Amino acid sequence: MTENIKQSTKEGFKAYEVGIHLLPTLSEADVQIEFSKIKSQIEKANGEFISESAPRLFTLAYEIPKTIKAQKKWYETAYFGWVKFELEASALAAIEKYVKELDSTLRYVFVKTVAEDTLVSKDLLANDAEEGEEVLPKAEAALPVTEEVKTEAVEEEVIAE
Repeated sequence: MTENIKQSTKEGFKAYEVGIHLLPTLSEADVQIEFSKIKSQIEKANGEFISESAPRLFTLAYEIPKTIKAQKKWYETAYFGWVKFELEASALAAIEKYVKELDSTLRYVFVKTVAEDTLVSKDLLANDAEEGEEVLPKAEAALPVTEEVKTEAVEEEVIAE
């Protein structure tokens, strides 16, 4: 791995990504409004957007609880979206507080990352594909074709205990 990975394009800025699950009880319009509110807070903090994925409804791997008006409710689905952005490190706490306090937030995570593009899972892209259509991430699709790599069989060694 290279030691000189560029962390950000602006002095004092770092790249972050926020992934957020929004309540499945929201309407499609409300989901977009809530997502826009988060992006607006990033802009107000002088953040610069790198990339994003608008929230879409997903089935969760396990139920997630949320207490709403003193009543605990369990959710099997949620809208998931993410935003990758650059921001001064000192401004991140205010953004995190805002996301945490949103009534529509089921769960969220902030991750420090790099500004360069990343690969997207084929499983996530498959949801956007029409039936029978194969979808590859742009970065993978753009890789040059190389000669087939020949491999040699490796003999197993018995290790004495």
